[in-house]
Amino acid sequence: MKDKLDNLQEGNVRPRVPGFCRRDLMKMGAGVVMMALNSRSASAQEPAPQPVVVVPHTEAGWKNDASRASGNGAMDNTTGQIVRFVSSFSESNLTDPVLHALSRIMVDSIAALISGFESEPARISARLARTIRSDLKSTVLGYGVTTSPELAAFANGCMLRHADFNDFGPGLHPSNILSGILAVGEALHSTGLQVLTAVTLGYELAGALGEASTVVDGPAYTGGWDSPFEGPAVAMAVGKLMGLNEDRLANALSLALVPHMPMYVTVWGELSHWKGCHSPEAVKCAVWAALLAREGMTGPAQPFEARNGLFDHIGPFKDLRLPMSSDGQMVVQMVGSKRIPADAVAQAILELIPQIRAWTKVEDIVSIQYEMPFFQWQAVADPPKWDPQNRETADHSMPYMIARCLLDGELYLDSFTPEKFRDPAVRLLMEKITVRPNPGWTGSAPARITVRTKSGAERSWDSMGGRRHFGRGEFNTPMSGEEITAKFNRVCGFMHVADEQRDRARALWSNLQAVQDIAEPIRALAKFGQPLPL
Repeated sequence: MKDKLDNLQEGNVRPRVPGFCRRDLMKMGAGVVMMALNSRSASAQEPAPQPVVVVPHTEAGWKNDASRASGNGAMDNTTGQIVRFVSSFSESNLTDPVLHALSRIMVDSIAALISGFESEPARISARLARTIRSDLKSTVLGYGVTTSPELAAFANGCMLRHADFNDFGPGLHPSNILSGILAVGEALHSTGLQVLTAVTLGYELAGALGEASTVVDGPAYTGGWDSPFEGPAVAMAVGKLMGLNEDRLANALSLALVPHMPMYVTVWGELSHWKGCHSPEAVKCAVWAALLAREGMTGPAQPFEARNGLFDHIGPFKDLRLPMSSDGQMVVQMVGSKRIPADAVAQAILELIPQIRAWTKVEDIVSIQYEMPFFQWQAVADPPKWDPQNRETADHSMPYMIARCLLDGELYLDSFTPEKFRDPAVRLLMEKITVRPNPGWTGSAPARITVRTKSGAERSWDSMGGRRHFGRGEFNTPMSGEEITAKFNRVCGFMHVADEQRDRARALWSNLQAVQDIAEPIRALAKFGQPLPL
């Protein structure tokens, strides 16, 4: 393309044209650009300045020397950085501390998955999964349905995310990616160590991409997009399991990202089943993207940096670092686990509810004021959260969670039934609650709750020692290994998993590096509990 502009103004005066760089012209395309270039002031004696038409043009000279499959173009710099990192990542990254963290993550995540069993989204997705048969066989856990990898990824992901009981940290809820990795690992009969390598890689990418795009108060919220990086992280993790080369990894990355940008409207106002399904949908599509790339499908060569690519929607990454941390820690070592099946922003303050109940009786409370960061306030305390009519809205309703926990002493899986969130006693207590934002606070957990009683007594409690600025993953006190085991055991009991099956499953999932075929721990939970007929 020529860098010069041909001036088409009539007459012999050649006005000064503002400079355009090559990238500007490529973004403008070959359309007609209208601009007023006469800088003289208009007056009654002088006609209004006329616009000048500036027409860029193209000509022979461009060479596609990328040497990619099917004549695809050169990768952009961001894509190249990612696929080189994926290609170089290996089992050697799984140090003893990383393996210890992975053991916690897998047990905690399977507990979260079991807690979503028999939910309506899980049943819907299981019914659809059983309509599809595939040469690549993956299992919908609990229901024993054998289906294609992408539909198993979706169904298992819906269970994993439904109860809001899975981990939280860089990349928001990074364990959302697990259902895709497990589905592909089972279909390929990958070893446990191969799966753990893919999990570690996926967590690293989800965290790094999310952190690089942070502009306001959380990953990828710019422009109203809701974590668009779970899909690319899964595509790269399962691409690693498939042994894709860099060219096909780049296509998988593009095919996972370009068609799938989830909107943050998913978690505003009255929520729907999709609250817990939008991440599984991204995971499903990422598995499909990697399968397409394996078969030779190509995607846009520059999904991040080209005209109308991701950066035109959310702005450029501020600093993409792979690995994410400079201190040697992997993202799998940075995530936190939830004690309470509810939105992450509620975890720290709900841990203080026993102190409030010890200070006063619920019936003596006349008002509760809750203060939190502005961004989270918009999601969990907007007007619809004062009238939750389904589980999804209730577990994202700060007034409901506070009131229910004060009445019962805790929140658990049975705290979100219609009988509980429509209970007149909880509605009466919710009327005494006001929630206001503090724009100066950041992160997920800063909070202050102030309670006044009939006697005029007033007391405040601050989460996390009163800290007002802290990162994702720091939303509660860390859970010990014993607490995670207890969480797993309690969830299994609640969902009617037999003790013998529970103990075998926990032993397998906590030590995947010793497993020769990931299908073995999956078979251990292929069927469990007491499901109704689909």
